[in-house]
Amino acid sequence: MMLIKLKVNGYITTQMRKIRNYYFSITNYIPSTTLRGAILAEYFNQKGKIDENFYVSPAYPIRTAPAHYFSPATERKGDEFIEVKKVLEKKEKDFEANRPIEEIMKLEIEGKNPKPKIGSLITYEGESEKENKYKGFSSKSTIQMHVAIDKTSISSYKGMLFAYEYKHFDEMWAIASDSEVIDTVKIIKIGRGKNRGNKIVNIEKVKEVSLDQSKGLLYCLSPCVTSLFGKTFFKAKHIIGDKSMYSGWFTADSFSGQKPVFETLREGSLIYVESFNNEKSIMPAGLNFMFRISDLKSLLDKVR
Repeated sequence: MMLIKLKVNGYITTQMRKIRNYYFSITNYIPSTTLRGAILAEYFNQKGKIDENFYVSPAYPIRTAPAHYFSPATERKGDEFIEVKKVLEKKEKDFEANRPIEEIMKLEIEGKNPKPKIGSLITYEGESEKENKYKGFSSKSTIQMHVAIDKTSISSYKGMLFAYEYKHFDEMWAIASDSEVIDTVKIIKIGRGKNRGNKIVNIEKVKEVSLDQSKGLLYCLSPCVTSLFGKTFFKAKHIIGDKSMYSGWFTADSFSGQKPVFETLREGSLIYVESFNNEKSIMPAGLNFMFRISDLKSLLDKVR
């Protein structure tokens, strides 16, 4: 797998939700399907073909990733997060020793009233002797108005005024398959209104990264599913996570051209995997980017 860095120039849209004539960006990162689609569109413009096996993870701001159960907020409404060092490595051993799940789920943080916020984006801030410290991430945003133009009268359509929320990220990181696609594509445009203003995203292939995808306690960098369309991808003994809905276009083998809607485990979920089957086949759909990590900081150290 390859680490890629993205330099976002200007403001872009991410995954959006419409409320009347207002479109709001509902994620503080670039979803995998959005990023993959933009990269493959540019690759097709240059090469005239599509690599269906190419995959790329969601793109997150530098030193930022989704929180898991054992990296909770210090307070219910706070934006400071803490994580016991190597906590996932320790919890994996607890699972292997068949300790009671109630005991494993305890948050071993002294003098705190922690609140897990699985999937919330958190940025590494520093560490103490026993804990890693993070802060909740929130991107800058701006609202821009747009109007539909009648090509015949060269004037605006009545009632066709729209507002879009654009996000600013600066630098971001993602994990991609090592292929000709990443060697070829250096500049892309993402989201709605990409032809208005300087909404350019520069892509840099940085280095190869070694990420453990063997069975055990795995951290979901992307949404994860155990089975889909009659195919089973892994057998899970324990799951510690929240659910979300997946909806988006993707192209991968027999799933090409579909826009499915189904339930997934959201980013930041933890899954104790007993066995795998076709573990990478759904990664082009932005699903099942699952890795064994000792703690969140160890992942962020690898992708910096």
